[in-house]
Amino acid sequence: MGAVAAGALWLFTGGALAADDPAGAPPPPADDPTTEVAPAPSPDDPAATPADTPADEEPPAAEPEVRAPHDADVPPDLDAPKDGDVVILGVPLSFSGNFWTDVGFMKRLNERQGQYDQDATYMQGRFVLAAEHTSGLGDTYYATARVELLGFVNEFTKSQFEAHVQDAYVIAGSRLWDVQVGRFLAWEVYHRGQGIELYTAEEAGALEGPSLYWLQVTRGHRNEAGQLAFHLFPTDWLAFELAGVYGQESNQNNLGVRPVVALDFGRLDVKLGYEYLAQLPQTDADKVEVKTQGFAAMVSYAFPHLTLGADVGHASVDYTDIQGLTDGEKTFDKTSVGGFADIDFADSSIGLGYHFTMQENEQGEQNTHHQAFVTFLQHLPIPGLSVKLVYGFATAHIQDIDVGSEWDNTMHSVRLRVAYDFQ
Repeated sequence: MGAVAAGALWLFTGGALAADDPAGAPPPPADDPTTEVAPAPSPDDPAATPADTPADEEPPAAEPEVRAPHDADVPPDLDAPKDGDVVILGVPLSFSGNFWTDVGFMKRLNERQGQYDQDATYMQGRFVLAAEHTSGLGDTYYATARVELLGFVNEFTKSQFEAHVQDAYVIAGSRLWDVQVGRFLAWEVYHRGQGIELYTAEEAGALEGPSLYWLQVTRGHRNEAGQLAFHLFPTDWLAFELAGVYGQESNQNNLGVRPVVALDFGRLDVKLGYEYLAQLPQTDADKVEVKTQGFAAMVSYAFPHLTLGADVGHASVDYTDIQGLTDGEKTFDKTSVGGFADIDFADSSIGLGYHFTMQENEQGEQNTHHQAFVTFLQHLPIPGLSVKLVYGFATAHIQDIDVGSEWDNTMHSVRLRVAYDFQ
């Protein structure tokens, strides 16, 4: 990939090349907004099981840290082919990509009366092939168009909106600022660690447990609505992103905004963000609307061979039903807190993480969810090829005022991920 691709694009977008859509495998949590395989219902449904259709939101396996691209030099001749470019019909294109697959097993114990336990074996993965073209104006300004095509290991269509394109956008600007429009992921704020990755059992957790909130409702990769973002890089340690969501989704108009500030002091990394999303009816007959707002923060420090981080996120959801009345079950406040540790040695890494989520709705039901993991990552001698073993554990406490009962559900999971990144 050329200098702009490696600098401006990967750094601007957080390098979203490794998410997956596990048809028939553990789905994303119900209030994750980025699912590529189903229209998004309200953001408060409980986490789905592998056999469920993801509840409301979609959209990389272990997501790379987003860094401010202030050190990415714009080459003096952006229109000329770069090393590794392929010229097609006179247009130089840079290609890159990624493949990963998970082989896993998940055991869920359901203590709710009348419900059953669940043992699930699964295999899931995706191949991403990215192509991009960059042109420039002088030695300062540039524009890049990028598309990422998908091939799923599980080719099963759960919805007419199943996406076979992961990213598709244009970005234009300079070393100090840029504007991005299309389909992409905004910057990550709440970092979940090496073990809780998109579309995995560790992400779904225990049955009916409230899903972790990590400032994801307006992050991107929605089924129908698009994204846009403005980035500003005033110094070598400070960066801003003002992202948004615009368009229709599940017969609702989506309007969202997501400002994020990133501070990079070398070993110390701090990110702060806020988001607001209004999902409004398109017709007078439809009264259902959902308004979500929240914030998140992350701080991490990189010691030699050890990185420690802590996260916090809080969201409030107001849900109006078909009659125009507040739905007390789906109107709630949610708080997530957690931390992670990455221990690096030689060509290997051990990851540890724990996250706690508490959700209380207007009916007075208070549900909690504990999610923890341990991972071992080994980079193989072939550049870009790695294997990772993940063990996950989760337990959820569920209350149901309607039937006057409460219970605890648990989950154990193990999976092996084989990943190959190529440039």
